[in-house]
Amino acid sequence: EKRTVTQIEKNGYPDSIYINAAKIFQGIHTEKSEDKIQVRYGNNSESPMMAFKDERSRRLCYELAFNTLKYQDLLEEILLDSHTYPCNSIPDELTSLLVVMLYDLQDRKFKKRKTFAEEELVAEVQEIGNYLYRYMCK
Repeated sequence: EKRTVTQIEKNGYPDSIYINAAKIFQGIHTEKSEDKIQVRYGNNSESPMMAFKDERSRRLCYELAFNTLKYQDLLEEILLDSHTYPCNSIPDELTSLLVVMLYDLQDRKFKKRKTFAEEELVAEVQEIGNYLYRYMCK
């Protein structure tokens, strides 16, 4: 019997997944010593986690957060080298969301993300998504 592996096309996630993954990442990201900090993640007393719709959503959030953590140093370097960070219009509290969305954007090879019909749009996610697309070439 021959098994075929199908590549799942990555279309991005609903806004709620990005928000929860950013909150998870905010709590687990690697803090650097005061003299080496270049990317600031804001206050750690973030609002409580949104309720997960189902087990699949919970898994996606944790997977996205931990993949982002794995590449945290590289993602921060990309933000700094491209002059995407720091940005006056994005507060430090949203830096976790910026890094999580940057990870997903590069993982999708910078393809536009699909909007989901049943999804509730979150203004911060839309703002950061648009911001990252503006800096895509850098």
